[in-house]
Amino acid sequence: MLVDRETCRKARLTRDARFDGRFFIGVRTTKIFCRPICPAPSPREENVTYYPSAAAAAAAGLRPCLRCRPECAPGTPAWNGSSTTVARALREIADGALDQGREGR
Repeated sequence: MLVDRETCRKARLTRDARFDGRFFIGVRTTKIFCRPICPAPSPREENVTYYPSAAAAAAAGLRPCLRCRPECAPGTPAWNGSSTTVARALREIADGALDQGREGR
């Protein structure tokens, strides 16, 4: 984890936007994971686990919060939106995908 537990706790309780996308909060009692900026009531610290990525929280069996949409946090492909898709298409074109007649993946 890039951020220590105490810093995560403070960022979670203050909903500090500077930490959005840097870690994710898993709540054991609800089996949901959130972003540090989530507007939902803050869970008790003993029910919280901190994860370095949304993928790590999902791999632990947690589902994304419907209020803060952690799978769309800054830096994720979903957050980047269509620019990620366009960048991938341009990379494949530059690699000769059109010349070779390959179909999309």
